[in-house]
Amino acid sequence: MSAFLLWCALLASSPVGDTGAGEETPVVPAPGMAPEAEGPLPVPAPGPPMPSAPEARPVSQEPEQAGEALSTETGEPAEPDQAPEPPVAGTTVRAARPARSASEVTLDREILKSAPRTGAVDLLRLVPGLVVSQHGGEGKAHQLFLRGFDALHGQDVELNVGGLPVNEVSHVHALGYADMNFLIPEVVRELRVTEGSYRAFQGDFAVAGTVRVELGLEEPGVLLAGTVGQYGQRRLVAAVRPGENAETFAAVELGEGRGFGPRRGFGKASLLAQAATELETGAGAVRVRALAGSYTTRFDTPGVVREDDVLAGRQDFYAAPLGRQGGSAVRHQLLLGLELPGSEGHRTVLEVFGVVTDLRLRNNFTGFRGDERGDGLEQTHDGRTLGVRLEHRRRFSAWGREVAGEFGLGARRDGAEQTQRRYRESDGTFFAEEVDANFVQTDVWGYAEAQVPLGRWRLLLGGRADALGVNVFDALAFRDPRYYDGRGYSRSAFGVHTGAKAGLELSLTERWRLFASYGDGFRSPQARSLAEGERTPFVSVRGAELGARREGERLALQVSLFGSQVEDDFFFDHTVGTTVFTGETLRAGATVALQARPWEGVTAALSATGAHARVTATDTLLPYFAPLVARADVGWEREFRLWGTAGEVFAGTGLTLLGPRPLPFDEYSRTVFLADVQVGVRRGVLGLRLEAKNLLDARWRDGEFVYGSRMDPSAPASLVPSRHFTAGTPRTASLTLEVHL
Repeated sequence: MSAFLLWCALLASSPVGDTGAGEETPVVPAPGMAPEAEGPLPVPAPGPPMPSAPEARPVSQEPEQAGEALSTETGEPAEPDQAPEPPVAGTTVRAARPARSASEVTLDREILKSAPRTGAVDLLRLVPGLVVSQHGGEGKAHQLFLRGFDALHGQDVELNVGGLPVNEVSHVHALGYADMNFLIPEVVRELRVTEGSYRAFQGDFAVAGTVRVELGLEEPGVLLAGTVGQYGQRRLVAAVRPGENAETFAAVELGEGRGFGPRRGFGKASLLAQAATELETGAGAVRVRALAGSYTTRFDTPGVVREDDVLAGRQDFYAAPLGRQGGSAVRHQLLLGLELPGSEGHRTVLEVFGVVTDLRLRNNFTGFRGDERGDGLEQTHDGRTLGVRLEHRRRFSAWGREVAGEFGLGARRDGAEQTQRRYRESDGTFFAEEVDANFVQTDVWGYAEAQVPLGRWRLLLGGRADALGVNVFDALAFRDPRYYDGRGYSRSAFGVHTGAKAGLELSLTERWRLFASYGDGFRSPQARSLAEGERTPFVSVRGAELGARREGERLALQVSLFGSQVEDDFFFDHTVGTTVFTGETLRAGATVALQARPWEGVTAALSATGAHARVTATDTLLPYFAPLVARADVGWEREFRLWGTAGEVFAGTGLTLLGPRPLPFDEYSRTVFLADVQVGVRRGVLGLRLEAKNLLDARWRDGEFVYGSRMDPSAPASLVPSRHFTAGTPRTASLTLEVHL
């Protein structure tokens, strides 16, 4: 970590980070450290692009003061002796929500292309400090770890795709369940990350942070891509962008494979389509956007393997000792949005959305420990979400100063039917019902945030309030076979969560800024856990951060120290299907993130995060969190011309380092180091790309757990804890042919 910090400091002081106006090296757009690009402004009609020319990226930072000139490429204030250049053809000039904490970062398309990206797991691993585990197979939501939090399948990380929420409230498998497998990497334009809970727009499950995925297709025309690889991997992507607006596209993905070991097969289909345009009215241009998607999958899950069985030769490292695990998932989604015209510095966006999901999942983590027939659980969750969101930003005068304000209102209604049954391992039939319930959960919220300039200082003040109402019907409550009239129970609960947001910013130079941030985050409760008339017990998180950031055309650097406190924390133990309350927990750590373009054609995104998490009452480490996470993505590309046709060659790598994670009973997981690489060439309309994941063929464990189990029903019953794991992907190579028309 110290060597990494020293290297970052040397780069920050190097003159290569500041290209003068008279140099011949072309200016490269800034690495986009501020999230939330917003409504487009009119630009000149673009001409036809070269086949290999990358599309210019949108402006990533809005002016902090009215009348301040912006560079059209970096979004930073223009130098006094340098007038802003006109927009490049094909560029969408935007005003963006400015970064107001040290840990906000944008990962653009150039960085996304630097290493193999075949699914959501590859995209999310770019987020500084985020560990993404896929131990549940190709169709189950990933397990996430960030800033000392074991977010399970989404309970502590707010995920959003193009304005559509992904986290599902009160999910039967895990609170905040967020299945991102419907994403098509080719149409992901950028990731906007807000770590911590310091901004007022962050809502439910924004405990460790928020990740928003923005969609768009890089080049106009038609893209056809076919992939074949080891272990029966086959993938086909067809996408079309009819015009110069990257946000208007349609794409479909079909994929299947048998997996690298038993019970790892899958098949899936995903459709994503978005249209954005402007309609002229008497009051000005109204921007209209629609986003739709459908996704379906069927997948197998290998389950876990006991470590002692592998060491004794009774099981293979990639084995799946129990069958019948896996499931299916469906997701349909639609968003309609309007950006209303307003005076300069004002912006109003109205969005309505709906999501329908369906999950059927079978897991058995303990074999036959609890029952001779097997401990397998089948869970189903049929959910529906309807919501509306209004956001308004404006500048106004207060106390003789110009204040940048943001205001938001919204409501979200979730309803679901869910079941949980025990099934026999021998034939898959059910022998016990544990959950048969439905609920309606409504969240209504409002927030306000304002930044006041005080010379070189800027003061951020904000707040958010969420009112949550829940109605539950539990068909199995008070069920007693001796009677006929004591079955089923309905109940309702209501509560309000309020949270404060505050920040202080000091501009040291034109590029360096210091930040101090505070915020209250929250996660909503599991609906079935509430009693009649109970005040909804939100889990509240108080977080603070100190940090610095450097913005620049060639180099952007962030350093932050963070800490958080949860009054009454809990985590869901999926091995036994119960929630474990831990009382107060504390977390602290540090993050360094760097985006650099040191030479023409070279792009690098590096990050390292160290975290510590403990339970106050027992002064013990929380299990499963990630103490050390480091990630490096480096890409290189070079243009050429052959027989009069433009082309490019490219190469890239993505490196991941995970330090040992604490496990129950004072054990630790193993260190993980993974290296993914790609090389490719494109000439004219054809492109060829070779990718290899886990190039060093490391035998790594994607998930490690410690608990009691009995995988062999003939073995003696025992509750002695044992180490279990799910095997990570071995070296896997694939070849992709692309056709650009």
